[in-house]
Amino acid sequence: VLWIATMSVQPEINYVSVPPKLSLADISLRWYGEMLAQADVAAALQNSLIIALSTMVLCLVFGALAAYPLSRLQLPRKNWFLTASIVSRMIPSMVLIIPMFLIMRQLRLLDTHLSLIIVYTTFLLPYVIWMLKNFFDQIPYALEAAARMDGCTRLGALFRVMIPVAGPGVVATAVFAFIGAWNEFLFALMLTNSESSRTWPVVLQLMVGEFQLPWGLIAAGGMISIVPIIIFFAFAQKAL
Repeated sequence: VLWIATMSVQPEINYVSVPPKLSLADISLRWYGEMLAQADVAAALQNSLIIALSTMVLCLVFGALAAYPLSRLQLPRKNWFLTASIVSRMIPSMVLIIPMFLIMRQLRLLDTHLSLIIVYTTFLLPYVIWMLKNFFDQIPYALEAAARMDGCTRLGALFRVMIPVAGPGVVATAVFAFIGAWNEFLFALMLTNSESSRTWPVVLQLMVGEFQLPWGLIAAGGMISIVPIIIFFAFAQKAL
């Protein structure tokens, strides 16, 4: 990370020299200016933010609704369900690219935010369910029983007692889901094809040409990629 940060503020000749000739006098934000001046950069950052936040919210909602009964109810074969959900994630993403592409094409969702939100939610949900279930398991039954005696339904107990008490765990899970969606590259590359839906990792990759490798721009882009995560952690720090 320090090396990428250094590359993002130094002229290219300084760090491609052998040995590198880094100098405080040469520090400049030129690469950041060139990166942000490109037309598709703002759109890509906005797309990634919309998709990552939407995926995070859906994963938390569906994950909580699945993790709560798995934690609290005596369901038949629930261990089989938990095992099957996590085993499904062992299938390599490359195997699923073509089926996902065909499904999204059939649904006319190619090159849309919704296609990536659906795919990311599908793949992150098993992890979210496992994480939330473990946090719910640590909450005493007495708290939920008291809420039920006061007239809460099961859903009321979930949203008014379980989730607030498991706040740090829910926030940690939210961070995990956000980072997973923000960084994903393979499905974003295959399921999007226009500036209106392309995500930030795809735009960064497309900067590499056959005869050029703009190290400074890519380093600046790498640092820009980290900024939303840092901001997200700053807001979530107290809960974590």
